[in-house]
This record gives sequence, C-alpha cells and structure tokens, in this order.
Amino acid sequence: MATRQDELDRVLTRIHQEIPDSDWVALVDGDGLILACVPNLTAVDVDAVSAMTAATTSLGRRVLSEVAGGDLRYVVVAGSERQHLCFNLRDGYLISISLKPQVPAHATFRPLSRWLPNLMSVLEMRLHEEIS
Repeated sequence: MATRQDELDRVLTRIHQEIPDSDWVALVDGDGLILACVPNLTAVDVDAVSAMTAATTSLGRRVLSEVAGGDLRYVVVAGSERQHLCFNLRDGYLISISLKPQVPAHATFRPLSRWLPNLMSVLEMRLHEEIS
C-alpha cells in the first residue's frame, strides 16, 4: 500500500522526468516547509529551496499588488547558471522547479498541467492515509 508521501514522491518524480534539464521539483506548503522534493538531494540545500520559494512568491505577490496584477500564478527568477520557477497552487501550496538557463520556462507548463490534478488529489488525502 502506498502512503500519501509515496504518492507525492511518485507524482513529483513524473513531473521531474518530463521537464528537460530540471535540477529539482519541490512541493512547498504555505508555511514554507518542503513536503516533498525530487530528487531528495538537490544541487542547493533543501532549506534554501524552501526559503527562496517563500521569498520569491512573497515578492511576486507584493509586485502584483502594487501594479494591480491580480492573483499570483507563477514567478520566474532567471540567472546565468539556473532558473527558479515558483508556481502558486490552490490552498497555499507551491511548486518550486529549478531549470538549466537554456530551458524555456514554458517547457514546464505541459508536464505541470498533466500532473497537477493528480498532485492535488494526493494533497487532499489525510497525512497517513494509504492508497489502495
């Protein structure tokens, strides 16, 4: 029997596999805590991933509020070595994805569109509920 955590890892693994040159895919809750990260060992410390995800989305929300931009959907911070994408999901959940700089951010849209319904279903499960 698979647990909720097993299913979170499975879905994030599928997203990670379908996005070209991704360093990690992490699920972060509204408090900035990592619920799951694939792979488990990232190029950057997982505490830094969660902190930067929270900071990036906070800044994105602030900018949007100042320019009357509406609700945050996603934020991209692109550097010469890595891109950091943060997607705002419902119920305060966030997806953090790291990409190589040459990968277009839109390469994440199809895998996320395909797997987010599964991810949200898993998140609705109780923490220790098993999946049959």
